[in-house]
Amino acid sequence: MSWILGIEEDISALRYSSFKNDRWTEVQTVRVAEDFFVNWADFPSVAGYNGEVIAAHWLKEFESDVLATHVQVGFPGEDNRWRQSVTPHEDRSMTEHGFVSMLPLNESKVLAIWLDGRKTEGRAHDEYADVSRGMTLRSAEISSNGDVNRRNEIDDLVCDCCQTDLIAAEGGALAVYRNRTENEIRDIAINRYDLETGSWSEPTIVAEDGWQINGCPVNGPRIAGTNERVAVTWYTVANDSPRVQLVRSADGGESFQEPIFIADENTIGRPDLILREDGSVYVSYIIQADDLGYVMLRKVNPDGTTEVPLQVGVTSSARSSGFPRLVETDEGVLFAWTQTDPVFKVRTALVPFDLW
Repeated sequence: MSWILGIEEDISALRYSSFKNDRWTEVQTVRVAEDFFVNWADFPSVAGYNGEVIAAHWLKEFESDVLATHVQVGFPGEDNRWRQSVTPHEDRSMTEHGFVSMLPLNESKVLAIWLDGRKTEGRAHDEYADVSRGMTLRSAEISSNGDVNRRNEIDDLVCDCCQTDLIAAEGGALAVYRNRTENEIRDIAINRYDLETGSWSEPTIVAEDGWQINGCPVNGPRIAGTNERVAVTWYTVANDSPRVQLVRSADGGESFQEPIFIADENTIGRPDLILREDGSVYVSYIIQADDLGYVMLRKVNPDGTTEVPLQVGVTSSARSSGFPRLVETDEGVLFAWTQTDPVFKVRTALVPFDLW
């Protein structure tokens, strides 16, 4: 698990710890710098392979008249020192590049996807509707020796600032993200990466919500998979009805069943999920009540029925509370979320599977 820690004014540190033997290991530092882009929704990550951290990503912010960020991917070296970071995109325009997802391919290489703003350069605020100057989704394979290969454009028009997600799949990977059409429909798309050819499939929509919104909701999807099972969860306000939904696939993401309702109009989304080998899915999300944000967990049984939601933690409903994350352990669901009051802290909790 990684996080950003404020050291002093304008100086921050990217840190991480590993959960091993039911406890968090000693905190490690990836980098301390003044040029970190520190943001509630677009945050760094670490990638693990066989229980060891093999890469980290963060965003470098530039002093500019407009928001400009470049993706940085780093790899650990010897003596707890990190090697020189790599920028996976050849484009160096003063535009936004971010919302990265990474997937380890082996102990020294990752596949990364990110939102890439090269086509938005010079775009005025009133030109946002010009889809020829929209945000794109791109990818590359990045090695610890600094090589960047197989750069690709995955989709030439996507939502400007929703998180992406990426998992391993048979023969490659699956990516999910919030798509954008010329009519401003912002439904969730999925693409398949072929490791043999280094190419992406055409995008398909996991469920046609038809959410039309002239802007980005900053609320991306999450995907999980095991064997041929795949599950995707996301937030939508289609038909003016806020909700979190889930779809499942039994054929490796080639097709999806009808959406399952997870949370109602009190939710502000920010979902995550795990998918167990028995087909059960656990979905997290936040619901809002006054100024509080309740971190919730709901179990979906293999037959599609749902259990009563469980409250795991309490935080703020403001942007500063960020996006809770969860992962499967042998004993249960391991949660992490940001506590905002009375001081900012990273909180974790282990929710046993046998609570249901």
